[in-house]
Amino acid sequence: MTASSAGGPLAARRARNARLQAQAEQLAEPHQREGKRLPVVMLPINTRSIVVLPAEARERFLMHLRLQITRAFSVPAADASVAITEATLSAGHDAGEIEGPDADSDATIHGPLLGAGCAICRGECCTAGGTHAFLKAASLVRVRAQLVAQGEAPTPASIEAHYMSALPVHHYHGSCVFHAEDGCTLARVLRSNLCNRYLCGGLTQLTRSMTGHEVERAFVAAADSMQLRRLARVDRSGTQSLVIPLA
Repeated sequence: MTASSAGGPLAARRARNARLQAQAEQLAEPHQREGKRLPVVMLPINTRSIVVLPAEARERFLMHLRLQITRAFSVPAADASVAITEATLSAGHDAGEIEGPDADSDATIHGPLLGAGCAICRGECCTAGGTHAFLKAASLVRVRAQLVAQGEAPTPASIEAHYMSALPVHHYHGSCVFHAEDGCTLARVLRSNLCNRYLCGGLTQLTRSMTGHEVERAFVAAADSMQLRRLARVDRSGTQSLVIPLA
């Protein structure tokens, strides 16, 4: 009887995760220092190819964007002119959005570290962004207020222009319209509240392993549904050193 038949898909997934974690730890072992072992964290990996952003995807995004902008501008300007700080940018979220583990203040503290982790993963969570980029009216209310705080006088047309000018020529096939080879092509202030807040389970584990501990580095591994694809050592500054460039 196989693991899949004995315990179903969940048991099979757990067994696979345990196998990949053990493999990552084994590969990291020669690079560990005696008496100061670094945590080994597992992330998924985006294996999609880079293609030209389809014209249909651009049009679908534009339709979605215009609808959300219209909703955002239905909020009186006075209600939108709230002070936007780095903390509120990280913590804000759209009502009704389904999120993963909360990204608390550690997400801001460990920004470069998380960026390095995302680079190793290549943005697997971004692949769900499709032609909506997770943008909702609440995100655009925040964007509108931020642009006002920066001295602009945003209009629906100018906000639309900000987003459309950020669309890349090439992106990951079938992924978010802004998901390009070097990451998100949107400035952070323009990203959805969900994108600014969300941390996957692996990155949550990474921040927790380094918060409140004298740990300056960690090993980050990335795997697809079957095998380990990358292993790197990252530090708090965001520096990434590939230990084993498996893919």
